[in-house]
Amino acid sequence: MSDFKVTESDGGGEIVLSGSLTIKNASKLRTKFIDALMKEDNLSVCIDADAGVDLSFLQLLCSSHRTALKLGKSITLRILAKANFLTAVENAGYTRRRGCARDNNGTCLWLGDRP
Repeated sequence: MSDFKVTESDGGGEIVLSGSLTIKNASKLRTKFIDALMKEDNLSVCIDADAGVDLSFLQLLCSSHRTALKLGKSITLRILAKANFLTAVENAGYTRRRGCARDNNGTCLWLGDRP
């Protein structure tokens, strides 16, 4: 995988991701998300402009959000190449008008014009 790192700050952390965010690296990415969620109450995921994403990464984000909800924590996205990312979200059929049944606070990553 090209490059990803975890940056922590007071009261919340940020994972900055770039490179190949695909099935090839899903296991490593999953571990990073789990580690970050165990340490942080508020996690921001920044996806760099050079990142390449596939369906497995979108599924991982969704699963991480659901885990955060179960733990009473939050995940937000910051996308540096929003058009490219939104195209991947739309092509995967992830665009939603409502969150899933577990999303009782309206924080679904795929709602409206988010991320």
